[in-house]
Amino acid sequence: MTRKLDLSGCWNDVMQLFRTHRELLLSVAGVFILLPGLAFAMFVPPPQSPPDADLTTIYANMQSFYQGNFGWIILIGLLNGFATIVMLVLMLDPSRPSVSEAMRRAFSIILPYYAMGVLSGVLTFLGSLAFILPGIYIFVKLIVAGPVMVAERAHTIIAPMRRSWALTKNNSGRILIFLLVVAVTAFFVYITSVTVFGIVIRLALDGEIAGTLVTLVDAVISMLLTVLMVCVYAGIYRKLAGPGPEDIAREFS
Repeated sequence: MTRKLDLSGCWNDVMQLFRTHRELLLSVAGVFILLPGLAFAMFVPPPQSPPDADLTTIYANMQSFYQGNFGWIILIGLLNGFATIVMLVLMLDPSRPSVSEAMRRAFSIILPYYAMGVLSGVLTFLGSLAFILPGIYIFVKLIVAGPVMVAERAHTIIAPMRRSWALTKNNSGRILIFLLVVAVTAFFVYITSVTVFGIVIRLALDGEIAGTLVTLVDAVISMLLTVLMVCVYAGIYRKLAGPGPEDIAREFS
C-alpha cells in the first residue's frame, strides 16, 4: 500500500533531519563540497567574453573552459557525490554512525551508487527526448533511489530503482510540486543572498579582497542549499517508506 505524501509533514521532516544532524552534515559538506568548490572558483579563471561577443563566441569560450577543466569538474562532482552518500548514511542509518563510520560505509557502496546515478541520468535524458515530460516523470519516479540504497542496504543497481518506482506510486505529482517549490525558493534565496552580500562587500571593500569574500559567500550558500536538497531527498524517502523502528520506539519512549 502506497502512502500519500503529506507536503507540510515532509517539509517538517526535512527541517527535523537538518536540525538533528546539522553539525555532522555541515562538517561533511564543508570538506567535500565547500573546499573543492571554493578552490576551483578561486584558482580556475572563469571563461571571459568581450561585452559585444555573439552567442557563437560565448559558446566557444564556454566549451573551451569545460574542455580545459574537464578533469577537475569530474573530480569535484565525484567528491560532491561522495558527500551526498555520507550525509544520507548519517541521516538514514538507524545505527547512528559517526562521520568516520559513515564515510567507510559510503566508500563501500560508492561504485553501485554512481552506476545507478549514471543509469538514472541516461533514462531521464532519453525520456526528455520525447517532449520533456517523460524525462521529468522518470526523474521523479527515481528520486529516492539513492536514499533507498542507503537506508535499505540495497547495494545493487536495479533494486533501489525498482523500490523508488514503487514508493513514488500515486505521488509523482505531489513530489514534483514539492521539488519545484523547494527548488524555486532555493534559487531566489541564492540569487538574493549572493546579490545583497555582493553589493555590501563591494561597497565596503575594494580589489581582490572583495572578490574573494564574494566567492566565499557564493560557495557557502551553495553548500547550504546542497545540504538542504540532500535532506529533502531523505525526507521524501522517510515519508514514503514510513517510520523506521527507531522512529516508532521514539514515539513510545
